[in-house]
Amino acid sequence: MKAYTLFRYIAREMLLYFFVCFLFFFLVFFVNQILLMAEDILSKKAPVRDVASLIIFSLPAIIATSAPFAALVGTLMALGRLVSDREILSINALGIPVRFVLMPVLAVGILVSIGSFFTNDILLPAGTIRFNRLYRKIITSTPALELESNSIKRNQNAIIVSGTIKDGVMDSLLVIDSTDSGNKRIIAAPSAEIVQSSDAAVLMTLDMADAKIISFDRKNRTDYDVLNASGLSYNVLSKNILPSYSGKVTPREMSSRDLYAQLLEKKKGSDAKQINLYRMEFHKKFSIPFGAFFFVVLAFPLGMFAKTNGQSVGFIFGLIIAVLYWALLIGGQTLSVRLGFDGFVMMWLPNALVFATGAILGGRYLIR
Repeated sequence: MKAYTLFRYIAREMLLYFFVCFLFFFLVFFVNQILLMAEDILSKKAPVRDVASLIIFSLPAIIATSAPFAALVGTLMALGRLVSDREILSINALGIPVRFVLMPVLAVGILVSIGSFFTNDILLPAGTIRFNRLYRKIITSTPALELESNSIKRNQNAIIVSGTIKDGVMDSLLVIDSTDSGNKRIIAAPSAEIVQSSDAAVLMTLDMADAKIISFDRKNRTDYDVLNASGLSYNVLSKNILPSYSGKVTPREMSSRDLYAQLLEKKKGSDAKQINLYRMEFHKKFSIPFGAFFFVVLAFPLGMFAKTNGQSVGFIFGLIIAVLYWALLIGGQTLSVRLGFDGFVMMWLPNALVFATGAILGGRYLIR
């Protein structure tokens, strides 16, 4: 009964600090999301209701990201308080080994990991699908989000220089892009109308009047063609404006089960780069949520080091570790996508380093 009471007490302390830290990280990521929305959409007079919906759809991503870091900082702060207040010393005086404290710590880590995995695997894909769908709807219904008066807009395939836009009509337009064969092309028109497209692959159509087209041969710059058109429709493709749009469900919009099935399918005929991308996204579904478990393994010995001001020291150390972990994770993801590094290794390497460090530092408590 004494051990059970002590287990509940430590677990309650852990959960209390976890929720406090979770609110902190949630607020940080939430404010960051609002600022991004304000810069990208709200500042351009998009409907406030749609912006609020986008924020709601992004909540699963914020929750899934906040939980593991909250487990780290919360554990450090909770154990730091127990050490500073001499409660760990009192537990030892009762004849209970310090390693007993590890049991509720691991239990809370597993609980947070499971909850984070549920959010990451079920709620996040659903929220991402709705987010992308609404974002595209806002852009197509509000052209000013992508085309502003007297501005230069660069996308993945073209540079669009627009004149004054009023009621969906611009008084001048210049487009510099590349054809499928790689030839450079310049399109100019004294006026153009922005038309919403019914095709999901087309973000918007620019209907030009009295357009002039100059096409340059990439192999011979002195060779070019000039065309005049009384009317010309230029499609701005969704994939060139929205990086997340591909016309089909992306790995981020899949559950781990669906992603695994797609990964097996890709192995039959896809190129190695695409297979590695799906492999990385699949392991990312697990590595980030279960990072909470690895974090508490590291936080246990670190929390025991604090003798005074345990909560403050734990909070500072937790933030430093969180930043380093996030840098490793983003760096690994970049290396995997751009240079083809193994997706499995890159996604689990930060957790492996955290676990190894925690095991080395905490080994002495397990043998007492």
